[in-house]
Amino acid sequence: MIILILGSGIMAFTVLRKPKPDGFPRMPGMNFTSDAGLNRTLSIYQDLERLEVLGDQVRTIIKKKKLTDADSVLLKFKLKQIDSIYKRAVAH
Repeated sequence: MIILILGSGIMAFTVLRKPKPDGFPRMPGMNFTSDAGLNRTLSIYQDLERLEVLGDQVRTIIKKKKLTDADSVLLKFKLKQIDSIYKRAVAH
C-alpha cells in the first residue's frame, strides 16, 4: 500500500503534471494594448484635475455679492467647459 501511495505521488508530480500556462488568460476577441489603458487613465486624471480647478473658479465667482457682465460671461464659459468635460467622459 505504501508503494502505491509513493507511486501515485511520483506520477502526480512528474507524468501527470500539466504544463504552466503562458501569461494571463485572455478573452477571445479582446485586444488590449498596455498604453491605451494608461493613456485613458491619465486623460481621466487630467479631466478630474481640470474639473477641480474649474469648480473652484465657479465657486469664487458665485460667492460675489453682485455679478458684473464680465463675471456672467466668465461663469458661462467655465460652466461650458465643465459640461464639455462631462460629455467627453460619457462618450467614452
